[in-house]
Amino acid sequence: MGKRLIRVRATEILNDRLAERVTKLVNAEVDVVFIDGRTLHGRLLGIQGVELSVRDNRGHGHTVPIETVDEVILDEKAPF
Repeated sequence: MGKRLIRVRATEILNDRLAERVTKLVNAEVDVVFIDGRTLHGRLLGIQGVELSVRDNRGHGHTVPIETVDEVILDEKAPF
């Protein structure tokens, strides 16, 4: 089973929220990579204004300003 990493830059999230790549992220398990290199793993609950709402695997909610994010990575199963 193969995987495909879908990388969505923070600028793409801010500029085009209705793009298919951005809408795929909502309710998906993602890795949020911050500008300083830290990573937050969890389920993206939604995009409100200039913030991301993420719930980690322990059930804690995080509100992340998009300006602090470098990219959001989604692992997608490849069809092959």
